[in-house]
Amino acid sequence: MIQLIERSAGYRAAAGWIVGLAAIGMLAAGPWMVDTYYLNLLFMIGIFVITCTGMNILIGYCGIVSIGHAGLMAIGAYMSSFLSTKYGLSFWSVALIGMVVSLLIGSLIAIPTIRAGGVYLSMITIAFGVVIHEVLIRWDAFSGGPLGISGIAKPQIGSYTFDLKGMYIFVLVISATALLLARNLRRSSWGRSMIATKENEIAAASLGIRKFAVQYAGFAISSVLAGLSGAIYAHANSFISPDTYNFQTSVQLVLIVILGGAGRVLGPVIGAVIIVFLPELLDMEKLRMALYGGIMFAVLFFLPKGIVGTLDGWLSPRLRRYASANPRQVLSPEEAKALFASPVRASGQPILMLEGIQKHFGGLHALKDVSLTVEAGTIHSLVGPNGAGKTTLLNVISGLYSSDQGHYTLRGQPLIPRSLSAVAELGIARTFQHSRLFKELTVLENVMTGLAKRAQSGLGASLLRLPGQHRSERLMVETSHALLDLIGYEGDRHMPASQLPYGHQRMVEIARALATAPSLLLLDEPAAGMTALEIEQLEQLLRKLVGHGLTVILIEHHMDFVQRVSDTVTVLDFGKIIGTGSPEQMLSDPRVIQAYLGSEEVAASAEH
Repeated sequence: MIQLIERSAGYRAAAGWIVGLAAIGMLAAGPWMVDTYYLNLLFMIGIFVITCTGMNILIGYCGIVSIGHAGLMAIGAYMSSFLSTKYGLSFWSVALIGMVVSLLIGSLIAIPTIRAGGVYLSMITIAFGVVIHEVLIRWDAFSGGPLGISGIAKPQIGSYTFDLKGMYIFVLVISATALLLARNLRRSSWGRSMIATKENEIAAASLGIRKFAVQYAGFAISSVLAGLSGAIYAHANSFISPDTYNFQTSVQLVLIVILGGAGRVLGPVIGAVIIVFLPELLDMEKLRMALYGGIMFAVLFFLPKGIVGTLDGWLSPRLRRYASANPRQVLSPEEAKALFASPVRASGQPILMLEGIQKHFGGLHALKDVSLTVEAGTIHSLVGPNGAGKTTLLNVISGLYSSDQGHYTLRGQPLIPRSLSAVAELGIARTFQHSRLFKELTVLENVMTGLAKRAQSGLGASLLRLPGQHRSERLMVETSHALLDLIGYEGDRHMPASQLPYGHQRMVEIARALATAPSLLLLDEPAAGMTALEIEQLEQLLRKLVGHGLTVILIEHHMDFVQRVSDTVTVLDFGKIIGTGSPEQMLSDPRVIQAYLGSEEVAASAEH
């Protein structure tokens, strides 16, 4: 009976809620258990948790390392303080305005930051933080200059004015709410899309996920939380100065996220507790930056996933023993067809036509006047020696590369493959020559990521986990399980994709591509690295997919596999088509043998 209870996901979720609520209850008793000094430290931990929860979304989910977030805190703090002292507005009004202004300024920073990427991204955020600090020092009329702003009114509700105890309880509630929102986001299609884009932008785009949209959403949430925490801090202390929001503060914020564990919901809590209490315990106020540098080095060297990430990596495999078994069912043809939203077209009709496709890479002429017709409901294989242009052609069809010349027709309509995400929305899905699974996500979450554009809820609904969004998530889980059933995957579906054998990665990548409901599926060497049994399963899967109305363009070097599954074979050599026909015709054609094996082999075969 105990084992049955332990295996219940509902029981584990309830246990998590009980532990969380008990922890909040204990923290809420803090004002009556500790003196003012430690209560101030707990209050600062809460302020850092609010800010760093937003930064955790930005760094851990989106992969954007902002080293100037103290500037966004300063915007919220100074805007609310200025309006409060100058015009006598209430805290609740000015805090909201501070959050909005932080969002607007954050949006202006997000546009060049997201587009820059790499090291330039961090440099932009550093520059932003420095500029804000200098503006606050020199703009006396707004910020009070180096002396700052004093006499800031504390929050009030009716006749009650918040004292330190009241502000601590208020910050505790806001911190818990921020953590809950981050948890909800991580368990939504928005969160999975953020992580997918962070891990592999190209693979995410092939699923229809637009990088800017998801990363801007992360930046927006982070900006709002930073502005809110800045406003709360200013009104609780009744005083702020530019030194409160300097470069050291930005370093603190980044360190909290990395130390706790980027991308882990509880990471900001653990990181904030250590960063706030450790300098006090060691009495190292003057050497604070040196201490932070030492901690950063130790974490990156010994705990690259942070404290929470390391613990989770150790506990998860052990807890998965108690997880319920994967649902396995045999899908009827009708149920399998229902997984694909695209209408089934009769075979014998062209689904894709290419005419005169040209592609150059500098002086290399990769594709030379390629013209190709792919019939609907068939498997059309592209073969040829290495460097023949097969993958380049798939990249052009899928929108990863743009062609220099030529015309495309998809389902009788002109096709302009502008980008991977735009082509994915037209019903073309693909896998890659080398596996591009999202390693931080589980097997099930990888497939659910493919459903993001089909069933993505609004950002607000995802953060609040509204009933409609909850139903959408449940439907995505069921559909993802069904797709894994369809491909015959029998492994642990809650295992991180990084732990899968290579052959399983290839099959899961196909399931993820199928989740986009394509009518045309592009497979680039799917059998690479597979065992003989796995290749046999792949062959059966391809026959099933064609039976359900899909069209497949296949690149493969296993010639016996190509001969068994293909309806049509097109052979490329040096970027040019040298023949198209049935597998038997093409694989016995002297031009094909010469392309693969050379002229001597052609002469030898002619003698026999």
